[in-house]
Amino acid sequence: MTTTLATEKQAEAIKQRMREIRTNLPYEVDQARDQVKELSDWKYHFRRHPAAMLGAAVAIGFLLVPSPSTPKQVVVERDPRRRDSDAEPAKKGLVGGLVGAVATIALRQVASMAANQITSMIQPRSQPMRTETHSPRSVR
Repeated sequence: MTTTLATEKQAEAIKQRMREIRTNLPYEVDQARDQVKELSDWKYHFRRHPAAMLGAAVAIGFLLVPSPSTPKQVVVERDPRRRDSDAEPAKKGLVGGLVGAVATIALRQVASMAANQITSMIQPRSQPMRTETHSPRSVR
C-alpha cells in the first residue's frame, strides 16, 4: 500500500486526536467520578428538590407504617393438655427487625431534615454588616 499525502494527514490527525484524548482522560474520569458521587448523594438531591424528596419520604413512610385499623379478632383454640407456661411468645423475624430498625432511623432522619428545612425557611437570613467609613473632610 502506498502512502499518499492524504493518508499521512489522516494518520497525523488520528495521532493528534489520541494525544488530546490521553491528555483529557484523567480530567474526564475525575469529572465522571464527581458526577457519580453527586448523583448518589441524597443530600444533593434534597438541596435541589426539597419538596419532591419530602413527598417521596412521606409516601415511603406511608407505605412502610401499618395503618391503625381496628384490631382483628383472632380465635385461638386452647389445647387442654398444654400449660400456659409452654406457650411460646411470637417472634419477630430477623428481616422484620432489620426493616423496622432501618425504617425508624430513616423516619427520624427525615423528620430532622424537615425540621431543619422549615427552620431555615422561617428564620430571616442574616444581612452582612455595613461598615460606615468617614472621609477626612466630613470629620470635624
